[in-house]
Amino acid sequence: MNKRFLFPVMISVLFSLLLFSCGKESVPLYYDIETAPVNLDPQSAADYSSQLIINSLFEGLLRSGENGELEPAAAESYTVSDDGLTYRFILREDGRWSDGERVTAQDFVFAFQRLFNPDTNSKNAGDFFCIQNSEEIYKGELPASQLGVKAISDRELEIVLKEYNSRFLSLLTTTPAMPCNENFFLETRGKYGLSGDMVLGNGPFYLSSWEEDAIRLRQNGEYSLSSGMGAESVTFNILSAMDTEAAKEERFADGKTSAVATDGTHVEALSQRGNRVTHNENTVWGLVFRTEDSPFASENIRRALCYDSDYTAMEEALPSYLTKASAIVPQNIRIGEQSYRELVGSDLTTGYDPERAKELYKQGLAEEGLEEITQAVLLVPAGMGHEDYFAYLSQIWQRDLGLYLTVEVLEAQEYQQRLASGDFDCAILSLNGDYNSPYAILSQFSSNSGKNVSGFASVAFDRLLQSAVQQPDEEKAAQSYKQAEQMLLDSGVFLPLYYQSEYFVTSKDGSLVRYDFDSKMVDFRMLEAKE
Repeated sequence: MNKRFLFPVMISVLFSLLLFSCGKESVPLYYDIETAPVNLDPQSAADYSSQLIINSLFEGLLRSGENGELEPAAAESYTVSDDGLTYRFILREDGRWSDGERVTAQDFVFAFQRLFNPDTNSKNAGDFFCIQNSEEIYKGELPASQLGVKAISDRELEIVLKEYNSRFLSLLTTTPAMPCNENFFLETRGKYGLSGDMVLGNGPFYLSSWEEDAIRLRQNGEYSLSSGMGAESVTFNILSAMDTEAAKEERFADGKTSAVATDGTHVEALSQRGNRVTHNENTVWGLVFRTEDSPFASENIRRALCYDSDYTAMEEALPSYLTKASAIVPQNIRIGEQSYRELVGSDLTTGYDPERAKELYKQGLAEEGLEEITQAVLLVPAGMGHEDYFAYLSQIWQRDLGLYLTVEVLEAQEYQQRLASGDFDCAILSLNGDYNSPYAILSQFSSNSGKNVSGFASVAFDRLLQSAVQQPDEEKAAQSYKQAEQMLLDSGVFLPLYYQSEYFVTSKDGSLVRYDFDSKMVDFRMLEAKE
């Protein structure tokens, strides 16, 4: 039987949860971004600043809500075939571009054809290779007309997948899946998305001005929900290269911005004066070891460190926004509507066993032809006191194994450069995903991931992840993810230390601004609650 999802009920539930005073006037909003956007072309934009702004200028078939749930956007409903391969979307009848022209299914067809056109140079095309014939078109082996995305009518869009993908609906909320008006695109003559007059969106705001220090958006009167929006405008302030993360918090505290995402170190001070605070435990910090050209190339050495990790003293010293981790995937991650951790268990790590640790360490040293490990370096990002928490483990390793690590605390830019170049032995690293799935976390260790700084490569691990994402049965998918997660733990590639909660703080006037803790996208619409 076909699954059918209708959104009117979802809309009413969503609106009933928003505490918006009737008759409240629209307000201007202000938000800081660290870098200027590169371009505002949804199909080619790859940097965070560009995607954040695109999220307000355009709207895809679906939106991602504050808690990662799917919400209606350009589509008012959709159906899925029994085999999970064919999706049919009915577009909103009142969907309009900011120039008043109607949004049609063909606008989405053209957008996906652009996504898989090599000339677009999209960094995200590979995420959508589950669509029928997409990879072959991307490689130039088939014409764009063979893509499994068709306009059945002006309001009905069909997307056919070549294989089931549990991520697919979530992918439709991201910027590469947003529509593109073909006539307008052709009129830009290769300058689409590169300046204010080269952008035409269908989202809640339109681009008012694009300057060196700020980008200003104003409410789009053609947007279907504009009458319920509490935000009249959004100004994105582009910070200078000298500004730090703390500068955004200070500017929010001084009333210069309407919202700020923060790691929790100063959240108590930021939550004053009626400010609204939401949080999500969406990040895991741990030790990542280089598996090649490193003193920790031996799996037995890495496993020894896992067995020789007693977290008792460290756990007592952690602040409220950090909690001891006993697995890699954070607590908030779901598979469908179910908690991944509840499905597979919360504790996958080894227990403290110093005798087993000494045995493995001795074996590992012999395998590497070493008597001891000297001059090994641990990289630590500055600003959160990680070096202080690690000291509790370091003392145990010194006592039990005679291992001494040189700790280098680095500012963000140098830290990232050293990680990317592989110039480290081990490092304290954070893992989080840009969507809510175990895959988003674990795939950072897959063989072809650009985020894989460890050098770990395993065909078996890659196959487990592929099997999980293509598995429609959520419990079976969870077990494949668990096996992959356990493989990383058992091989000592990543030693989890603690989970971190991220916080999003909004001012009283901007209290209905919403934040997706997975994608880091901000919904500035401030939709008015319906009775």
